[in-house]
Amino acid sequence: MLSACGSSSDTADKTGPAVVFSELQMDRLLRHSKDELVPVDPSNIHADDEAAAQMGQFLFFDTQLSGSGEFSCDTCHQPENGFADTVPLSEAVGITDRNTPTILNTVYNRWFYWDGRCDTHWCQALSPLEATNEHGTNRLAVAHRIQRSDELTEAYSLLFDDLPDLSDTDRFPLNAMPVEDNEDDPLHRAWSDMTPEDQDTINIIFSNIGKTIAAYERKLIRLDSPFDEMVLELEAGNNTGGDALSPSAKRGAQLFVGEGMCWTCHSGPTFTNKEFHNIALPDSDDIDNASLGRYDGIQSLRDNMWRSDGLYSDSPENPAIIEKVSHLVLGPEQVGQFKTPSLRNLVKTAPYMHGGHFPTLFEAVDHYNKMDAPPRVGHREEFLLPLFWSEEQVRDVVAMLVALEGEPLDASLMEAPSSPLLP
Repeated sequence: MLSACGSSSDTADKTGPAVVFSELQMDRLLRHSKDELVPVDPSNIHADDEAAAQMGQFLFFDTQLSGSGEFSCDTCHQPENGFADTVPLSEAVGITDRNTPTILNTVYNRWFYWDGRCDTHWCQALSPLEATNEHGTNRLAVAHRIQRSDELTEAYSLLFDDLPDLSDTDRFPLNAMPVEDNEDDPLHRAWSDMTPEDQDTINIIFSNIGKTIAAYERKLIRLDSPFDEMVLELEAGNNTGGDALSPSAKRGAQLFVGEGMCWTCHSGPTFTNKEFHNIALPDSDDIDNASLGRYDGIQSLRDNMWRSDGLYSDSPENPAIIEKVSHLVLGPEQVGQFKTPSLRNLVKTAPYMHGGHFPTLFEAVDHYNKMDAPPRVGHREEFLLPLFWSEEQVRDVVAMLVALEGEPLDASLMEAPSSPLLP
């Protein structure tokens, strides 16, 4: 495992000179203390419903939610690989545009996708279904999939209103969805032929499907890492942090909250400020290296019908939702920015960054160490300057990142249940 991260054997070495944290270092490290309080999602009244999570888990692994019947959410979000993928760009119906991020701990997210084009968990769950390079299906096909299964129909009806009769395929085509950039697309023409009332019926079903998948994904929480054990020692006043981390990892923690200033963006319990930055990444194969990132993401979010303040939200006028979306400001500073990812549970999610730029954690950390190229678009964050760390210092930081690997999930969450209905 450590070799795959580009680390060395000292990561696991419990010997060596004692590391003592200063008061300032302890204060900064304590700000990363784990937070087990799961945020509420007012846009999804079924977010923490066990029956919804059961149905959502079934659908997460259901290949019938793809146009070809071959792919499911776990095609790219692979449980055995930290609910991410092992390649720079995933392959389903086609090739994805960006690296597949983990969905572990996404219950704590404020924005979803690398460019933040979704602001609800259920939007993140829905978007791949109609993406032509991912699931390659459509909202009518998904609705008919639910109705073809007696168990799915029952599970849906127990959570929501009774599933409408979709058997009249003149009213409810087997395949249809809006395709705003191509009105000649057969799927769009079929969608346009439907009445606004029938379109709304399908949109409600589709959004509800996303909300069940989101309910499952909210359960994928991995905390309780060796780093958290060290933080407990620091909270108790032990300035050595105890024995959970190796001397190398502790030195990495000192660099992380010290001269590296990593904690300014990778802050808080999830090690992310939940915002977006331009970090002047090198070009990566097969992605749009000149992508405007967050700049485009905000515009996409404004047009997204699955927004938290949209028609299909369960609480569009919730004050917390209004406050979040009202702060969206589009400006040139967002050009080339991408989301700050969490640093928890990184070991199995290589390669790293939005284009799978770096195959190892060592190379990812070393990028910040060198900072030797300008960004393709936009401007690099001004506080990001070369660190000129030694190879050993880079490895120390890698050792600290490895120490953020949490306790394994319950095995029951790692595979498809036998039924969408609770036992």
